[in-house]
Amino acid sequence: MPIFPSDTPDPRPTPGADLPLIVASIVRPGVYALTVRPGADARDLGEAMSRLPVDAFLTEHFGDIDLTMVFRAVPGGPNSEPTGGTTPTAPAAASGTRP
Repeated sequence: MPIFPSDTPDPRPTPGADLPLIVASIVRPGVYALTVRPGADARDLGEAMSRLPVDAFLTEHFGDIDLTMVFRAVPGGPNSEPTGGTTPTAPAAASGTRP
């Protein structure tokens, strides 16, 4: 059984939804979260991940429909600044800051 459906997919990633497909959040300095909703494609994810510091590493993940990945930057590391800004600029992406 192939992993991709054989029928033509709906061209709208999440039909009828106005919510962003990827939400990038700064949880606190040095801790970043990416929440990925169904319908996000590799380009969306790549764009969002390119905004993380290059030394950030995955520390945990959770979710079964919406996936949230938590990354931490190496404290005081040479590359602790984001590589391309803190928020993706793609229309499918958004940012938010957790309290």
